[in-house]
Amino acid sequence: MKTADVLVIGLPMLAGLILIIRSSGLIFAGGGIDNLKARIERLHIAAHDKSIEIGLFRFPGACLVPSTRGWLAGEAVFLVAFTMALSRDLSLRSGITSISAAVLLGVSVVYLANRDQARKQIDGIRATLPIASFLMSLLLEAGMGSYAALQEATRALPRGPLARELEELARSRMIGIPRAEAIERSRKRVPLEEYRTFLNLIEQGERLGVGLSQALQEHSSRMMEAQGHRAEMVAQKAAVKLLFPLVVFIFPAVFLIILSPVILSLWEMLGR
Repeated sequence: MKTADVLVIGLPMLAGLILIIRSSGLIFAGGGIDNLKARIERLHIAAHDKSIEIGLFRFPGACLVPSTRGWLAGEAVFLVAFTMALSRDLSLRSGITSISAAVLLGVSVVYLANRDQARKQIDGIRATLPIASFLMSLLLEAGMGSYAALQEATRALPRGPLARELEELARSRMIGIPRAEAIERSRKRVPLEEYRTFLNLIEQGERLGVGLSQALQEHSSRMMEAQGHRAEMVAQKAAVKLLFPLVVFIFPAVFLIILSPVILSLWEMLGR
């Protein structure tokens, strides 16, 4: 190892190790594990919001991702890749190449993990929205106002992306944000046409005083029918996806079991 390698790579790593040891001692001595965890989570949330702001996360539903697991996975992949690459060669050139490759790999993992979480959040909203629409229509028929019915329907929903989004909508109106602005914010956060139609029905019902309960029931019925059609399409695709493992793995094994006595008999006859 050259002197330049020691100065550029070894000394910063030593300083970082000393800093980690001292920080760990202070954390354990002061009982600041929970504070450290909360601070790390806030940093990840801020990084996620900044990535959306600068356009790094342009996939649908990026604003709906509540978890920081994607960022933690990317950081873990970065550390593992950097350590493995650097352990083979401690030269300056290898260090720069290792950092570049590890950063690229970590960013890719963060992007893919957050995109997968966003897709799951959208699917969760699509699955729960018919229930919320039907519950709200029943509450409106019972005599509740639209705002009170929305709050009660939100409390009755299972914890998930739709419940969080409706809670955010109710909270925005509670702190004084105008109704149209709160609905528009929620419409931009959720890139789902069924949800936007649901918000449009609520807005029209509050502004024009039309029969909101019947409209929500019809909207819930249409969404349930659409979910049934999607389930049928998934079932039809499953039969096609099963064709490859059947032909490649299962059918040869079945034919081998059925024809094995005949094959063994022929083998003995030819051997004689």
